[in-house]
Amino acid sequence: MHKIIFTILCSIFFVANAQQKYDTIYVVRIDTIYVLHNDSTKTEEPVEEASTSLLDELNTITEAPKPNPKKIKIYNTFGGTHLINGQTIETINKKTMAMIISHRFGRVNQGWRDFFGLDQASIRLGFEYGILDNLTVGLGRSNYNKTFDGYIKYRFLSQKEKGMPLSMCFYTNMAISTAKYINQNRKNYFSSKLSYTFQLMIARKFNKYFSMQLMPTVVHKNLVKTQQDKNTLFVLGAGVRINMSKRLSLLAEYYARIGDKYNSGGYQDAFAIGLDIVTGGHVFQLQLTNAQAMYESGFLRETTGKFWKGDIHIGFNISRTWSTARKPKEERQAKKQERMQKKLAKAGS
Repeated sequence: MHKIIFTILCSIFFVANAQQKYDTIYVVRIDTIYVLHNDSTKTEEPVEEASTSLLDELNTITEAPKPNPKKIKIYNTFGGTHLINGQTIETINKKTMAMIISHRFGRVNQGWRDFFGLDQASIRLGFEYGILDNLTVGLGRSNYNKTFDGYIKYRFLSQKEKGMPLSMCFYTNMAISTAKYINQNRKNYFSSKLSYTFQLMIARKFNKYFSMQLMPTVVHKNLVKTQQDKNTLFVLGAGVRINMSKRLSLLAEYYARIGDKYNSGGYQDAFAIGLDIVTGGHVFQLQLTNAQAMYESGFLRETTGKFWKGDIHIGFNISRTWSTARKPKEERQAKKQERMQKKLAKAGS
C-alpha cells in the first residue's frame, strides 16, 4: 500500500513541477507521448526526436491573409461588351481580339410580301481589341448609310465588394458616312459626313440576377437636314440585365432624347429588348428593336420607328473572342516536344 501512495505522490510532484517550469501537459499512452502545448523555450529533459508538437507545427504555418473586400472587383456585370444596340461597361482583356457581327432585318409590320421584314437587312461587322484590361478600342463598318465608326472605351472605376458601389466607363465614338452627298449642287465638305458621341456609363451589379446601367450621352452631328434639327443632342439611356440561368439573360435598353420633341424627321426614342445567350467564347444576342442603325449617332439620332405600333426590327449580335498574347515558353516547348514525338512515332511506324 505504501508503494502505491509513493507512486501517486511522485506523479503529482512530476506533473506540478512540469507545469511550473515548462507549462507543458503530457498525455501518457502505452506507445508514445504527445506534447499538446509548450510555452517554454527550454526543457530540462530531452524530448525524443519522434515526438512532435501539434500546436508548434500549427504555429509555423502562416495563414494566407484574407483579401481586403474593398479591393475585390465585381466582374460580369453584363455578359458582353454590347448591351443590345449600345455598349456596356465591360471591356475585353488585354491582348484579346473580338469580332462582332450585328444584323437588323426590316420592320415586322411590312407584311408577308416582304416576309415580315426578312427581305431587308442592315449589317455591321466590327472588331474590338484590348490594349489594356480596362482599355478597349474598336472599329466597324455598317451598310446603313455606308458608315465606318471607330471608338475608344476606358473603364476607370470598378465596383468592389465593399466600399465602391459602382462601375464607370467613358466611351467615345466617331462615325464617317461614305454615302453620296444628298445635295450634289452645293459645295460639300468632308466634315459634313462626321458625327461624334460622348458617353458616360454608370453601372451596378446588385446581385447575381440583376444589373443596371445609366448612360448620359452627348451626340453631335456636323450636318443636319434642317435648321429645326439640333446639331448637338442630349440623350439619357438606361439598360438592365436579368439573369434567368447561368447562360441565359433578359436584356432591355431605352434612350430618351432630351428637348427634341419637334424635330423635322419624326425621330423617336430608341428602345430594345433581347435575350443574351453565352456559350463558351461566343455571346449570341437575339433582340427586338425600333432602331435599324447599329452605331451610336445612328440609332440615337435617326430612329424613326415606333416600337409599340409594330415598327419592330428583329436582329441579332454574335461576338467571338480569342487571345492574341504569346503563350508561355514552357507551354510552347511542351507542344514542340509533342510534335517531335508524333513525327518520330510516325517515322518509326
